[in-house]
Amino acid sequence: MAILNQQSATRSERTTALRRWGPPTVLAMWRIVITTLCLTSVCLSGAGTRAQAQEPSAEYQLKAAFLYNFAKFIEWPANTFPDGTTPFVICALGNDPFGTSLDAIAGKTIRDRTLVIKRIRSNGAVTGCQVLYVSPNELPQTTDLLRMVQNAPVLTVCDMDACAESGLMLNMRMVGNRVQLDINLEAVQHTPLKVSSQLIKLTRIVKGQP
Repeated sequence: MAILNQQSATRSERTTALRRWGPPTVLAMWRIVITTLCLTSVCLSGAGTRAQAQEPSAEYQLKAAFLYNFAKFIEWPANTFPDGTTPFVICALGNDPFGTSLDAIAGKTIRDRTLVIKRIRSNGAVTGCQVLYVSPNELPQTTDLLRMVQNAPVLTVCDMDACAESGLMLNMRMVGNRVQLDINLEAVQHTPLKVSSQLIKLTRIVKGQP
């Protein structure tokens, strides 16, 4: 009975979330599903042997692609960008596990803006980031970091067990050779960001510090 109640509660939360973030669009759904299927199965399995012999690892090639694709399904307020030439910025805070994977997506276009990659070493440098990846070595400073980005249009992303429960928004956990996405909707709701219902459908909703 407890399991059934938990499943019912999860379905209720997901329904509420989908209502909040708006109806799905068929095109967006196909884009994220096709991209995710490619990245989490075909592309990763094909790169597995090569990744053993070179850096970056297949895991972080995969996660870099996810960082890029997240931005396609999240809406930032118009005033996030001062003018039409302002770039879209993905930041990596702390030890960088991506190697050249992030450099490979630099210069691509996101929402008609040029993508810029920034590697930063301190919480005080997060200003101007639209997507902020928080490396595991920075997780002990999560409370201070959340204070820095409180109410700001910054998507916080991590990839360690229970990091979304600590107040970050999206967790890219590896389950076998696939990425399992966890989302902390309470954390998202404390920002002006709007998350596509398609992305929510592909995540596991977790609770924790908002």
